[in-house]
Amino acid sequence: MNLFSTTILAATLGSLVCVGTSQAAQPEPDIARFITAKSNQVYLATRDVGAPVPPEVWKIFAAASSGDWKSATDLLRTISVNYHSGALHRLGPEVWFRVQDVGGFCELLSSNDQKFVRLFADEVFKVVPPGSIYFGGTDPGRFAITALSRSHEEGQPFFTLTQNALVDSEYLTYVRGMYHQQVKLPDEMMVKAAFDEYLADAKRRFEHDQQFPDEPKQVLPGEEIKTVNGQVQISGQVAVMTINGLLVHDVLRLNPDHEFYIEESFPLDWMYPYLEPAGPIFKVRHASEDSIFEETVSNDREYWQRLTRRLIGQVVHDETDVAEICTAAQELSGKPKDFQGDADFLRDDNARKSFSKMRSAGSGLYAWRAVHAKTSSERHVMEREAELAFRQAFLLCPQSPEAVGRYVMFLITQHRSEDAQKFIAAALKLNPNDDIVKSWARYAQQMADWQKSQ
Repeated sequence: MNLFSTTILAATLGSLVCVGTSQAAQPEPDIARFITAKSNQVYLATRDVGAPVPPEVWKIFAAASSGDWKSATDLLRTISVNYHSGALHRLGPEVWFRVQDVGGFCELLSSNDQKFVRLFADEVFKVVPPGSIYFGGTDPGRFAITALSRSHEEGQPFFTLTQNALVDSEYLTYVRGMYHQQVKLPDEMMVKAAFDEYLADAKRRFEHDQQFPDEPKQVLPGEEIKTVNGQVQISGQVAVMTINGLLVHDVLRLNPDHEFYIEESFPLDWMYPYLEPAGPIFKVRHASEDSIFEETVSNDREYWQRLTRRLIGQVVHDETDVAEICTAAQELSGKPKDFQGDADFLRDDNARKSFSKMRSAGSGLYAWRAVHAKTSSERHVMEREAELAFRQAFLLCPQSPEAVGRYVMFLITQHRSEDAQKFIAAALKLNPNDDIVKSWARYAQQMADWQKSQ
């Protein structure tokens, strides 16, 4: 874009700023640069094709440029309803996904303390080498990294994708147009193959549960599987996320010259042998490994001990029992005495959920490794690290259903019914109205009863 075009676009955005945005704090330089880059790309993508751009598109860029995160967030929802999800006249992918990149980041800033959004991103930038391919799973993992990269459009310092949209052909079109041939992506046949693979597995597990109702359920909570006219049908978020996860494997295979990193969105068994902890996220190796290097485990432990001490003023030891963890979680949910962490973090529910989820992801990896360990000594180490990670994740955010659910499952598989009941009772006390936590409590009781009957 030449200087004249950029000036015209800037003037247009300036004239669309909503009334009242002058009270908002102006974006910091790197955020302003990101917003301008995305608006410029929309301008370039639509300039020569003659397709009309709804005024809401320029308004969202204008609101973001003025630091009015709330207005930008509201506009994103309006645009999604009117011009994307089920809309008759949909925005092209070259417009919609750039609008979503900006609006999604504004939504983070409207509901999170910016210092924790930046902390999240900074910790990721420390561990992902230039030129790598990075998958963001959660909204912070996707939109914070997209916005705070030197250039998302140019893949600097690394190429940022979202695991959650790989099944969407329009998203693949958007990324192909942005990264050209620097990142190879699945084609339609690969997407169909991933769907068929998940459908076959879901059918097998569904039929198991129908045939053996007294055995532990294999259909996961949240999976929507049913039979219609004798045919198994799947729907819902769990199915979509699982298929997206399978497509990550295709991207890995198609790009052998890149290093890969992922901020977990949805855990998948196929991925665990390829993962190793890297700061708050995972490195995805090109080949599966039988075990995780001892140094990697030690570094991961030290990393999270430092981070939890910084955020919640807590250091969890291997000797800390379940009762102590429950008591500490209760204290952190009130006004803890002699608190040594970050008081702002305790007040930021979304930041607590984000960091807890990342630690929960690590606990899941260690728990899987424990089950598949080749030796008793390796199993002991993996169980120890899983236990530490589960407890840290719970303390970071006792209101996280994922932190609660994963730890309950771990305790049950360890045949520690008493600890599981003690833990879920504490979780219910902290989350008395959470239906998901209530469902985990019922599941824990069912599994305890089943184990006693064996």
